[in-house]
Amino acid sequence: MVIAAYLHDPLVHLASAGALALLLGASALHKVRDRQGFARVLVRYGELLGGRLPITVLTGLLPLLELLAAFGVLASFLWPAAAWPAALLLALYAAVLALGARRGTAIEDCGCHFGDKPQPPSAALAWRNLLLLALALNLLAPVVERALGWLDALVLGFAIGCGVALYLLANLLISNSVSLREL
Repeated sequence: MVIAAYLHDPLVHLASAGALALLLGASALHKVRDRQGFARVLVRYGELLGGRLPITVLTGLLPLLELLAAFGVLASFLWPAAAWPAALLLALYAAVLALGARRGTAIEDCGCHFGDKPQPPSAALAWRNLLLLALALNLLAPVVERALGWLDALVLGFAIGCGVALYLLANLLISNSVSLREL
């Protein structure tokens, strides 16, 4: 398969690792900056799961795990198994979002966006996280050795920039679809 060969290219690996590290690092920073808002989101998820979440522990632990996962995906070029924390976090987030969307609970904010407008859990957000999980799982595969040149560095910058733009656009579209349903 031709596509499978491209998935093991070092440029695809670096672009995936860079984009995931940027996402996980920014997400951790967002949670640390607004600890009280993040704690409120966790309280709502705790209610969804029957009130069995240690909120104070998770408020500090999840951002730390996201930072470790961000460093792990960056290290995955040399040690592929370092991408496991990112894959497990993204799978956990996808499962919780899917559970929140399936139960139709009144969680106003998923806690997984960077905007000011609250965004409730939805199936689209769960699918988004599953796509991100596929990126993280691809980092576990071996990378084909080839020399990288200056053009690869340029393509890498554009690929990460396009990935960030697509991620933000997808979040905006998901948020707008929820807003339209409320009208």
